[in-house]
Amino acid sequence: MLQPRAWKLRFVNSPPPMIFTFSRIEAEDGSPIAIELLDAATNARVTSELRLEIVALNADIAEESFTTTEEFNRNILRPRQGKPPLLVGDLTVTLKDGVGVVNGDVTFTENSRWTRCRMFRLGAKVTQQGGVAEAISRAFVCRDRPGGESYSDFKVDDMTKHGVKESSSPGGGNQQQKQRRQLQIRGHRPSPLSVNKDSHVIKKPPTLTPREPVVVSPKVVHTTMSDFRSVVHRLTGANNSVSELQFSASSPSTDYEVIVIYRRGDITNDAFVKVVQRLTGIPNSASLPLNSYVEIEKGSSKYLQDTELSTSAIGEYDVVIRYMRGCISKGDFISHLRAALCRRGVSVRQDIDEVYTVPECRVLIIFLTSTYVPSNLVNIVEQQSKKPRVVYPIFYGISPSDLITNSEYYESFSLQDEPKRWQAALEKITQMHGYILTTDKSESDFIDEIVNDALEVLRSNYKKNIIGMDTQIKEILSLLCIESQDVRRIGIWGAVGIGKTAVSEEIFHRISVQYETCVFLKDLHKEVELKGYDAVREELLSKLLEVEPDVVRTSNIKTSFLRNRLQRKRVLVVLDDVKDFRDVETFVGTLIYFGPRSRIIITSRNRHVFVLCKTDHVYEVKPLEFPNSLHLLNPGIFQSGLSPELYKTLSLELVKFSNGNPQVLQFLSRSSREWKSLSQEIQKSSAIYIPGIFERSCCGLDENEKSIFLDIACFFRKMDKDDVAMLLDGCGFSAHIGFKNLVDKSLLTISHNTVDMLWFLQATGREIVRQESIDRPGDRSRLWNAEDIRDVFLDNTGTSAIEGLFLDMSQLKFDASPNVFDKMCNLRLLKFYFSELIENHGVSLPQGLEYLPTKLRLLHWEYYPISSLPQCFDPKNLIELNMPNSCVKKLWKDKKSLENLKKMRLSYSYQLTKLPRLTSAQNLELLDLEGCKSLVSISHSICYLKKLVSLNLKDCSNLESVPSTSDLESLEVLNLSGCSKLENFPEISPNVKELYLGGTVIQEIPSSIKNLVLLEKLDLENSRRLVILPTSICKLKHLETLNLSGCSSLENFPDLSRNMKCLKYLDLSRTAIRELPSSISYLTALEEVRFVGCKSLVRLPDNAWSLRFKVEFRQIDTEKFSKLWNRFGWLKKVHIS
Repeated sequence: MLQPRAWKLRFVNSPPPMIFTFSRIEAEDGSPIAIELLDAATNARVTSELRLEIVALNADIAEESFTTTEEFNRNILRPRQGKPPLLVGDLTVTLKDGVGVVNGDVTFTENSRWTRCRMFRLGAKVTQQGGVAEAISRAFVCRDRPGGESYSDFKVDDMTKHGVKESSSPGGGNQQQKQRRQLQIRGHRPSPLSVNKDSHVIKKPPTLTPREPVVVSPKVVHTTMSDFRSVVHRLTGANNSVSELQFSASSPSTDYEVIVIYRRGDITNDAFVKVVQRLTGIPNSASLPLNSYVEIEKGSSKYLQDTELSTSAIGEYDVVIRYMRGCISKGDFISHLRAALCRRGVSVRQDIDEVYTVPECRVLIIFLTSTYVPSNLVNIVEQQSKKPRVVYPIFYGISPSDLITNSEYYESFSLQDEPKRWQAALEKITQMHGYILTTDKSESDFIDEIVNDALEVLRSNYKKNIIGMDTQIKEILSLLCIESQDVRRIGIWGAVGIGKTAVSEEIFHRISVQYETCVFLKDLHKEVELKGYDAVREELLSKLLEVEPDVVRTSNIKTSFLRNRLQRKRVLVVLDDVKDFRDVETFVGTLIYFGPRSRIIITSRNRHVFVLCKTDHVYEVKPLEFPNSLHLLNPGIFQSGLSPELYKTLSLELVKFSNGNPQVLQFLSRSSREWKSLSQEIQKSSAIYIPGIFERSCCGLDENEKSIFLDIACFFRKMDKDDVAMLLDGCGFSAHIGFKNLVDKSLLTISHNTVDMLWFLQATGREIVRQESIDRPGDRSRLWNAEDIRDVFLDNTGTSAIEGLFLDMSQLKFDASPNVFDKMCNLRLLKFYFSELIENHGVSLPQGLEYLPTKLRLLHWEYYPISSLPQCFDPKNLIELNMPNSCVKKLWKDKKSLENLKKMRLSYSYQLTKLPRLTSAQNLELLDLEGCKSLVSISHSICYLKKLVSLNLKDCSNLESVPSTSDLESLEVLNLSGCSKLENFPEISPNVKELYLGGTVIQEIPSSIKNLVLLEKLDLENSRRLVILPTSICKLKHLETLNLSGCSSLENFPDLSRNMKCLKYLDLSRTAIRELPSSISYLTALEEVRFVGCKSLVRLPDNAWSLRFKVEFRQIDTEKFSKLWNRFGWLKKVHIS
């Protein structure tokens, strides 16, 4: 009987992104739409015949994997009142061999504009039985067929109450279309410009070559919280752009104390003083704190000849508009120009000429009038050759010739010795690419020209140093499909610091000129935390609607108004650094209203965000390739003493540590610490503080995810996923959910069932733990550093804060107190191990051990030095007990509760004489007693371990018998090899897959071995007394490996009575077999046979040569075998010696 939802339907192909009404629905390549039936668990096609129904769906329906039948049915689109069926044609499909196609002329009768999301999907569901998950196609737009009939009668909403009016127009059947074209936004038009009759157009000179700016970067500022913004503005001239500064708040009573700035050695003292005065306003350098210093990056001291320096990107604008208050008669023009620039995503500052300096920008627009010329015009013009900016003069009410010829315009600003400089400056400003007002161009055209020119400059001058990202930027641009008519959402995903923001900024600047409205919401999550969800939503809508945020805040804007305003706009929106869907939940629905060819770009390191935001594509930003990483890893002045050989070695190591992450590489390049020191810390997997990575790595993680992240960073990197999950689940964490979320957030990788994380993320996670208590390791939650642990043990400074402790004893030797764990009551993970076994090293317990915490989930202690665990220890929470090579004779005396124990390893505990009763260990999956040579018997309590999967008794050389395992229904691996006193074949669970009996003194394998129907591997190596192998062995239909090597008493290979279709590997080395039976031909799957040392072998049956397998003959009598040499050509491979 079919299990519920055991099967699922899937569209093999989907309609193209756009189709038309009354046109046959086909795939993009013109082929019919196909549907297949799959197994929900394996995605394998199910060859069954079912009858399906094709339906039209609302495109808002969730993805298939999250859709229930109820939700599917709710989203089926029904005909609107008075309208024909939405989907017509042959809507039934019959699956044959699990696949079917949509035949007939299936078409839509209406376009998709009347739906909320303005798109459709196709759906397929079974018509008879349940238990089959429905299929959902990709979303597509349906439009009216050009020139054809349409049932759609789109009605224009009454928008008057929302601030939009309708203009009626007489006409015939196309009246509604005319109405829509005549919708206008209320409000007055911009005031017309007053144009001077003598004005003329200035010829544009060639574009200036951009130059590299001098960068002065304030790094650390101590300030009170109340003075925070004023200090930022004072240093940078920016009111809000503070994301690149790192502020550490002092106590509330502490005033502004110190500015720490990095200084490069070739900067002169005079230049240093000028920079400090420029940044801080401190007139006398003597008042500076002694530890202030400066670094000028990517420049030289010759650029410091003037006090007007280029600050970092913190205080930089795209465009600055400079004018004098009151000298522009039409003030609306400036506000309209500013609004037009802002719509294109350009950062603008209106700068009234009240200060001498100009804020840093890439485009400077200067208004020149009959009463105003900038007081620092000479400075601006003379600095033009040194500045990476373009100056656009706007001649407002004056002609360029008047500006040059009439000295009244500049004499009032010049000093007695500067008239020539002013004259030269005025002549140069009139030769620059600029604008004058003419009567042959409207105000809006004039503004459009300025905006387009400014955007071209910004695009050409925007040279963010994104090394090695060109290919990835091109790939993202191809996903955006700029010319496509649809509204497309693209997700940019990657680890913290990988360059998502830099890439999105570069793309934004490249393509923003093509859009009417451009919005870049940078550091969205941080903005949400600072301002709140509603404020960020208001900011976005205000930019999209081109109104003030107050208007959005105080107005009850209806959905219909938003839709009608936004669907006419071609919009570019970038939502940067979305940590969680909640960041965008309040406005993500608005994004579906944008007009054709709009594009939305979302950057996040949380892949689940893109699922909830329904992005069309997700692009993963890849690490830099090795050559680009080396290029970005600039050694700087702190590594100047490195020899070429050492530099090469260290740089390769640091690049490997960074994994091509640009932010980590920049940190390593700029670090004041020597690379030798960093390399040593990296090799020891030490905690390393990486600015930016440290602050953001755990941002957005819940407590469960953070605990898992820190546990893996400190203890479990490069370990088996299932083993780690078992321990973390036992600690109360939801491991598999946490793993998935951490992978989605680019903090974890899982490959080949191994949990891993990037090297620098491990260092960051350990730094997070170190910061919990920098000076007192005993107050941290996790300890892994050997020196820290030794100090905690010797000083007895352990506390209840400690949850995990992993000690590598290879380089240490000390005695611990018997009460060393008394204060660590919350310890859940304890591991003492040797990464390298060194004699006379480790932790000794000369006075014994009196206490172990009850909360322990993992107890791993290699070479445990005493004969038993503390008597008071309660292992009720223990999940894994590993004590290899221990001195334990007996774990404990009394019966203990072991209901959570899953793994017990006591291998090579040579003094172990007795195993505790394991009746209560009903969840035990692995029992490893390999090499316990003093163990004489095994408790019959193991017969009750119903979940036991692996039992290893290898080399228990004094073990004479083994309790029956026939009732152990979960047992898959039984290893009894090396049990040299074991004479009788034990009773074995029929579910065993691997059985090892090598080195025993068993003489005969009973015919009952045929009951091991799941057996895949039988290893009898070196069973020297083995004489008989039963013919019933051929009934082991899953057997793949049979190892009989070293069975020196075995003379005959059993005569097989049936095919063994799975046996691939057969080893008969060092046996006494003389010949193989003709039934060897039943081994049809055989791939390799070994006859090493088979000195008695004289013949193979003739039909053996019909098989094709690899065979190895060594140490055989070649004379006896010479007659067969001419047959070796049939074999896959022969090795003879």
